[in-house]
Amino acid sequence: MEKRFRVLRFLGLLYKILAWIVLVLGILAAIATVVIGATADEMLTVPGLPVVPMVGGLGILLGTVFYFVLLYAVGELIHLGLAIEENTRETAYYLRGEATIPPPPEPVR
Repeated sequence: MEKRFRVLRFLGLLYKILAWIVLVLGILAAIATVVIGATADEMLTVPGLPVVPMVGGLGILLGTVFYFVLLYAVGELIHLGLAIEENTRETAYYLRGEATIPPPPEPVR
């Protein structure tokens, strides 16, 4: 059976790759925020609030995980739609008698 919708397959893969890039860069940004905040001068920190860099790093990390899941889900949703289309088209071929039903797979031992 031929593979159709090559651009959509590419976009699904692109979204998944973009999700991983966002995750890696977000983790690095969160670590950098904590490290830079912890080693900053006394002039750059807010008096009485030593945990500001930790909260900022945690916020960046939570936002990064949210965007990772969102982008990855979009990629998976595109692939899900393509799989539904492919299975529906294959079923229609079988019902019209244009193709033979393949034998069931061998059981794994």
